[in-house]
Amino acid sequence: MSEYDLDETRATVTIHDRTFQKYSIDHTIYCIPIDQDERQRLYDQHAVIQDLFGGRLFFPRIIYPRKVLDCGYGRGSWAVAVAQQYENCRVTGIDIYPMPLDEDPENLELTLYDLNDPLIDEYDMNSYDLVHSRFVGPGIHRNRWPSYVKDLRRLAKPGGWVQMVEYYLNIQSYNGRLTDAHALSKWYSKYVEAMQRDRDPRIGRQLEQHMRNAGLKDVTTKKYDLHIGPWSQDPRERAIGQKNLDNISELLDSQAIWPLTARCGMTEDEFSTLTDQAREEAGNMSLKLYIPVYVVYGRKSTR
Repeated sequence: MSEYDLDETRATVTIHDRTFQKYSIDHTIYCIPIDQDERQRLYDQHAVIQDLFGGRLFFPRIIYPRKVLDCGYGRGSWAVAVAQQYENCRVTGIDIYPMPLDEDPENLELTLYDLNDPLIDEYDMNSYDLVHSRFVGPGIHRNRWPSYVKDLRRLAKPGGWVQMVEYYLNIQSYNGRLTDAHALSKWYSKYVEAMQRDRDPRIGRQLEQHMRNAGLKDVTTKKYDLHIGPWSQDPRERAIGQKNLDNISELLDSQAIWPLTARCGMTEDEFSTLTDQAREEAGNMSLKLYIPVYVVYGRKSTR
C-alpha cells in the first residue's frame, strides 16, 4: 500500500538476540519478534488452535463465504487455510509486517496496514461475509478497542459476521496449586505492569462487551481452557496439551521480552531467569495448567 514504504516495514532491529520489525519498535505497534523462532511458534499455535476448535476455522454458520478479511494475519496460516478451503472466496489479510508465507493461493491478497488506524478508510465497508481478528491484543492500543470493533462491524456486510479470538495470558491451575510465589504468576504480574499503560492485557474477557457496544447481534462467547502439557486423562485433551506446551514455552519469551526489559527495566539476565523458571513450571504436570482462550462472534444486522 502506498502509505507504507515496503523497505521501511521490512527493516529489522535486534534486541536481546531476538529480531523485531524496526517500524513496530519505533512506533510502539507490535513489539513481538518476527524471527524464525516466532514464525515456528505461530505455525505451532495455529495447529493447536485448530485442534482445540475441532478443525473449525470459524464458528458462524457461513456456507459459501465469498469475501473474508483477516486482521493481523501473522504467518498467514488461518488466511491460507480459508483461501484453500473456499477457492471461490476472496481472502484479504492485513498486517503491519509483511511476513513471507509458505503458500500463496491465488485468491489470497495480503495488505500492509496498522490496525490502530481506521480500517474503513482503506477497506470496503458493508462487503465481507466474515471479518476475522485473532491474537492481535499486544498490538492494539487500549483506547482503540471500541473503534476497532466498530470498524470490524462496519466492514462486514449486512448479515455478515465478526469473529475475534484472544488469549487471557493469566495462566491458571485446575487444582489451585499455582500460587503468587510461582514464576508463572510473577511473569504475568510483570506483563500486566508493562502492558496496561497503553494496552489491555485482559482483552479476551472484554471482547463480548465490545461487540455488543459496537452494535453486533447474536453475540456468542466460547471460553476454552487450553491445557498446557499432557496432564489430562482425556486422550484428545492430552494430545492438545502436549502440542501446546511448546507453544507456551516460546510464548513466555516472545510476548514479554520487549515489554519486560524496555518498560519494567529488567536486565536480559533477569528476564531469562524468570522465563526459564516459568517454562520449568509450565512443564510441571502436577500443576495441571491451562490458559484461557476466548472466541467471540457476532452478526451485523441486515437493517
